[in-house]
Amino acid sequence: MGPLGWIAVALGTWIVLVTLVRVLVLPPLTRGPAGDPGLGLAWYALKIGNRLIHHLQVTGQECLPTNQPVGPLVVVSNHTGSLDPLLISSQCPFMIRWMMGDDMMWDRMAPLWEKLRLIAVDRTGDRPVAIREALRTLRDGGVVGIFPEGRISLPRGEIRPFFEGVGALIARSKADTLLVWIEGTPVTDQVMASLFTPSHSKVHFIEHIPFDGERDPVVITERLRSKLLAASGWKANDESLPLVLPEVLPF
Repeated sequence: MGPLGWIAVALGTWIVLVTLVRVLVLPPLTRGPAGDPGLGLAWYALKIGNRLIHHLQVTGQECLPTNQPVGPLVVVSNHTGSLDPLLISSQCPFMIRWMMGDDMMWDRMAPLWEKLRLIAVDRTGDRPVAIREALRTLRDGGVVGIFPEGRISLPRGEIRPFFEGVGALIARSKADTLLVWIEGTPVTDQVMASLFTPSHSKVHFIEHIPFDGERDPVVITERLRSKLLAASGWKANDESLPLVLPEVLPF
């Protein structure tokens, strides 16, 4: 076969491969939470990794909403480690915009934060723009995730006070709530270590709580904490976690 023949074979093979990818690979990936092939691939990889590395067990999946659009919905969970949002997101077939302290959003990873559409929270309170962005997401029928204890709660087995911002967000947006309890995650405050340290993590979807018209943020916040305490059986530690801590290296 001459050079033109090999070029024709190579071109034909390339066309077949591209067609197969477009027909067989891209459609399942775009059915992921964000409708984006890249995020869809990451979502499937995350599901597999959580099963293999963290032996993830999940209960209460019947609480996950199936309506479209999913929101307005606020996902509320206790906070045991850096792995928590990845564990929850891997089990939800919809995009969650997690609220994250901007002191933990390192500049070198800015493209990733943007791709994940994280909502940066200024924990000093000097730039209160996060609540507006969260409300905009909810009013557009989206989903916002929040850890109302404010930071990773140690020691394990305790539930700290919830900051009233979660109640205010729910009251102002009239959003439903998906209450989650996490346990068994790796005992480390290092991000990379939490991803690859084997564990027996568990995600419990406790309850899908429809908005009932309550407009008092304090009442909403206390109800959610009480429900989480009752479902987990964990101890109530009534000392709030400090929002601002000395800088901790992520790796």
